[in-house]
Amino acid sequence: MRRSSHDYTYLMQRWRAVARGSGLRLVQIATVDGFPLYCLKSPALGHRSGLYLSAGIHGDESAATEGLLAWAQRFQSQMRHLPLLIFPCLNPWGLVMNRRSDAAGNDVNRMFHGDEHPTAAAVRETAAPYAFDSAMLLHEDYDAQGVYLYELTKRPAFGDAILGAVEALIPKDQRSRVDGRRARDGILRPRFSVKRFAEMGHPEAVWLHLRGCARSITFETPSEASLEVRSEAHAVAVARMVELWSMPAV
Repeated sequence: MRRSSHDYTYLMQRWRAVARGSGLRLVQIATVDGFPLYCLKSPALGHRSGLYLSAGIHGDESAATEGLLAWAQRFQSQMRHLPLLIFPCLNPWGLVMNRRSDAAGNDVNRMFHGDEHPTAAAVRETAAPYAFDSAMLLHEDYDAQGVYLYELTKRPAFGDAILGAVEALIPKDQRSRVDGRRARDGILRPRFSVKRFAEMGHPEAVWLHLRGCARSITFETPSEASLEVRSEAHAVAVARMVELWSMPAV
């Protein structure tokens, strides 16, 4: 019998196997809405600017959690040598219930401006000792017409190369505006507005940007495509991101 992509227990069983196979530490950082919240840390984290990866902050976006896991399963042998901090699922209750929000109806991805929310507080505390060069946050969008991404960057952009890597699986979203923001060839690089995010609350990507992460990418797949294809798109996107990060600067 096939297990559901919304089975959090099964998701973490597979992540425990990845941790054993890769030499990463799987650490419980909190209990939120009755579920344990975990991260994985590599032995190389802290030796140089790190890579931050997360999925599942919106529980109804299960291809993101499956795709991040699929990437980790394929690259176990390399993971201990990369400075990784990974959050496999930031909203377990939402994943199990197939809800965007947490149990109280909060959008956890608008709560990173402070420590009021237990998930944001736990993530902020866990990340506090480390500097991050790049981050990739995996999401899905019901209205999307293809893959697209947001990129906040102070370095050469990775967005075009990442979308190019997944285009054989899912075409780029060609809309000129996405969520009211200007888009071009599947990429949104909006002008950063402190005032705007102060009013709406800080998403995970904005928090990372404000704490000095030089490159923050929010990757989105269209949730109406098949789960297998969407999950594979996430896995390929993460692989390309890590590959680009690993290349020497020119």
